[in-house]
Amino acid sequence: MGVSLSINDIKTVTNEMARYKNLNYSGHSFSFLKRRLSHVFLQLKVKRLSQFAERLSEESFREGVRYHMAVNVTEMFRDPGFWRSLRHNVFPVMEGKKWSVWFPDTPSGEEVYSFIILLSEAGILDNVNIYSQHASATKCKEIAEGFLDHKNAELNYNNYRRLEEEDKFEEYFLEGPGSWTFKKELLNSCNFIAKSLEETDVDECFDLIVFRNAGINYTSQHLEELLGKIVERLNPRGFLALGVKEALPASMEGVLAPVDKKESIYRKLG
Repeated sequence: MGVSLSINDIKTVTNEMARYKNLNYSGHSFSFLKRRLSHVFLQLKVKRLSQFAERLSEESFREGVRYHMAVNVTEMFRDPGFWRSLRHNVFPVMEGKKWSVWFPDTPSGEEVYSFIILLSEAGILDNVNIYSQHASATKCKEIAEGFLDHKNAELNYNNYRRLEEEDKFEEYFLEGPGSWTFKKELLNSCNFIAKSLEETDVDECFDLIVFRNAGINYTSQHLEELLGKIVERLNPRGFLALGVKEALPASMEGVLAPVDKKESIYRKLG
């Protein structure tokens, strides 16, 4: 049986976590914290709050917390309409250019791999520098190694086919006994940053920032602040992609214009 966490318990735990690098979750919603901390306690076999606080002094334990706090994206090409829109509304604008893309909160490799496949099939993979960021160095290493959950192979393929273009899916993977990995040579243009979004010091500006389905994990006030910082890292006329169920805060409406409102793709004015 897991540890039952009250609101006060969660406040205590997050205050303790915030004392350490890449463990500041103070801007996240209560519902997110309750779910993820319960998961962390279960995975790391924590039985008492006092035990959790004590073990935070161990870097290996803190790395385990960073790793398990993330909500993994378990399928590739999730929301196929978004990927079609990206291909038709963003890629043509970047034709013939060298450009850069930032995934500031990459919970697992599926979204990055999907993006790389899309670039490859458009013949522009060599033109793009990709930055994939996660608070956990372990998770960054897994993504860099091409790790995928083999159980989702059929779902991933079906999503890919819904794009109604190529049918070369198997060419991007290596399949072994009980394993399925994305080809590492396709990740040559991908840079991995083991740092939380809260503590990021990325000073580069980007032409596309993909921050999908992550905003629902924050309080509305903190999300607005976070999006402000993210948009600062967006080049003029650059694109921001949010999740299909995520609304742009009113304060951003004079900064970003919709490119595809249904798929939550926006373009920075100026």
